[in-house]
Amino acid sequence: MTHTRILSVAAALSTLALAAPAFSGIPVTVTVTGTVEYNQITAPPLGLAKKDDVATMTFVLDSSDFVNSPNFPTRGYRIVQSSFTLTAGATTIGLKSPFPAGQTPYFVIRDNDPAVDGFLVSTNVDLPFGVSLNQNGAFGSFIDNFYVTYGGSTLPSLDVLDALGTYTFTGLQVYNWTIDDGPVNPLSIAFSQIEIECGPKDAVIYCQGKVNSQGCTPGLSTDAGSPSMSGGPWNVTASNLLNNKFGVFFYGSAAQNLPFQGGTLCVQLPVVRTPAQSSGGNPPPSDCSGQMVLDITTALPASLAPSFVYIQAWSRDPLAPFGTSLSNAAEILLCP
Repeated sequence: MTHTRILSVAAALSTLALAAPAFSGIPVTVTVTGTVEYNQITAPPLGLAKKDDVATMTFVLDSSDFVNSPNFPTRGYRIVQSSFTLTAGATTIGLKSPFPAGQTPYFVIRDNDPAVDGFLVSTNVDLPFGVSLNQNGAFGSFIDNFYVTYGGSTLPSLDVLDALGTYTFTGLQVYNWTIDDGPVNPLSIAFSQIEIECGPKDAVIYCQGKVNSQGCTPGLSTDAGSPSMSGGPWNVTASNLLNNKFGVFFYGSAAQNLPFQGGTLCVQLPVVRTPAQSSGGNPPPSDCSGQMVLDITTALPASLAPSFVYIQAWSRDPLAPFGTSLSNAAEILLCP
């Protein structure tokens, strides 16, 4: 396969438009921080928290897994129960396990309700009932009761992906963060800020690479976590390529598994290609020392975040069927 041919194939890939990214199913991490104001609980683990200890509540949710209130402009996102931790100084505690039957822990967003916005952690998508912690008090499980209220223009919608960012005292009107034991509040935490972030999620390697003419199977590897499109470099590396051959990465908005050029097309059309690059590696003769590296944060449009992309490497292999080489693929979460 000639160099002209590889560029013509790459040019054909470039004419295919990338489908609009789907935002559903994006993992989101919520982190609330503050400091302990007072603690009258004596039994551990909550009894270990001391005045002025830094307190952190963190949990993960799925942006597509929610319940809308039939009564108010509120939406409850189901908290992944195993991800929930409340830490205060030397204390770390999770949700009640098993969680009370018939109850679901939610992270609730309020938008213009009726003239305010805000967040709460509750088993009710309308009201701040809090969530049960894995320690009992005098009246049953201790309840982590958190809610904050901001001015009505703070949030644009009930979509948690529209709420990504950091919220402090700017515009704050009401806050409460207490550990409740029935009608009393033996532990109080002074709220500092709430941070709502895309991810984290490591890339997922999937599909099957095509064995090349030197008997090697090209494969992808990635940096850890999720790339932040406003952050530093985050690389995808294609290895086991033939040395000193040109190739490209191409990406799309969904995965698939179809026969293609004697191998497998792992990315659903339409796709977008990146500029051609040389695999480098050892001098001739041919071996499998070639590789290509792509910095996702500079090669892909920042406007795609937050969304998943699916990426695969294609390179030249003159002795292989169709004269081409294909790697496996990676599912990558792009974060703003």
